[in-house]
Amino acid sequence: MSCPVQHTVQVGDKANGTTKANGQDKPAPGEYIKWDAEGVEVKQPGEAEKIKEVAAQFNRFQMMNFNEHMHCLRGTHLKTQGCVLGRFTVKDDLPAHLAQGMFAKPGSYDVIMRYSSLTPKLVPDNISAPRGIGMKIFGIEGEKLWGEDKKTQDWTFNNYPILELRDPQTTYDIADSLERNWNDLPTFAKEQGERVDADVATYAGGLPRQHMVAMKQWSQSAYRHGDYVAKYGVFPLASEQVSLEKTIIKEDDPINILSQHTRDFHMRHKVTYSFCAQLLQSLDEQPVDDIGIEWDEKKYPMEQIATLEFEPQDSWLPEFRVWWDDRITVNSWHGLKEHQPLGSTNRMRRVVYAESRKLRLKVNGHRDYIEPASLNEVPAPIPAPQLSLPLQHATNTIEVGA
Repeated sequence: MSCPVQHTVQVGDKANGTTKANGQDKPAPGEYIKWDAEGVEVKQPGEAEKIKEVAAQFNRFQMMNFNEHMHCLRGTHLKTQGCVLGRFTVKDDLPAHLAQGMFAKPGSYDVIMRYSSLTPKLVPDNISAPRGIGMKIFGIEGEKLWGEDKKTQDWTFNNYPILELRDPQTTYDIADSLERNWNDLPTFAKEQGERVDADVATYAGGLPRQHMVAMKQWSQSAYRHGDYVAKYGVFPLASEQVSLEKTIIKEDDPINILSQHTRDFHMRHKVTYSFCAQLLQSLDEQPVDDIGIEWDEKKYPMEQIATLEFEPQDSWLPEFRVWWDDRITVNSWHGLKEHQPLGSTNRMRRVVYAESRKLRLKVNGHRDYIEPASLNEVPAPIPAPQLSLPLQHATNTIEVGA
């Protein structure tokens, strides 16, 4: 979840968001905290009631979007920027602290992944805004959180390491400001700049206008990692992707620049990412229940545990894209018990995402969502054709630098 872009900076009296917890000059403890240890998760009084209020807010956002677009979209991650098929390969010989859960043994799995823009109000691609990826991995064995028998594991990521929706109360306050200023985003931005935690609330407005394939992605929140706790990251690996990191989208670029660049790049290149884990060692410096505080990657490094690989393909196939938009869901609560989402924002996501999904299906006339069990149930032919769509040519809309 994330709220719309803010073109402002902090003007509040006090910042309490992205600062580290006075441990920068001290070595990491070197011991990994168990996921069920005291203090990892601390529920606040009234949390469940506040989460229900937040779910209602995001449902109202969905209906405001419906009134504008005549189609019910997600409550967050509304705008699809591309859908691809690939392979997810767990590394060999991982050390014990990393060889946990679905990473306990090496293996290679089919995966589908969606690139998206996060904001609950649709915005053009040529402005700074939060983006993300969601993936569904097939063939994962183990006991599931939801108890169903599909062997899938979902993961979601955003393109910045913290999140302004750091707990249910903060989410309610920011969402309330957005709802009151739905058609007046400058006033919404002004109110976020006046918050005590404005350094976090306005963080997304300063994100670089990068292309999707060049973005670094973070889970932002923490998850059970077998016996331990981890945040995760997905980072570009291929040289062609890394070389695009400092290529900035211009303000006068097309409003659909991200989806078309992503499409062109995926058809011209093999796209690869590292999948990394950052383990919890200090609750003082790495809080789980407040995801507005960054876990220092220099002190607590991301360690690669898997690789994502996508052979050249068309990422903008209409049937695949519409199927993902309307019929399936990616939710990090849909996965193994050994990767249970942790912290207040994840407890909030469990309810908000479920209510968002129910409303989307109901308004769009579908009885239920689809949970595919394998690539055989994904409506994307292999190899995928390279379609020429009206006004969206497959290979010459965007010139991609190698």
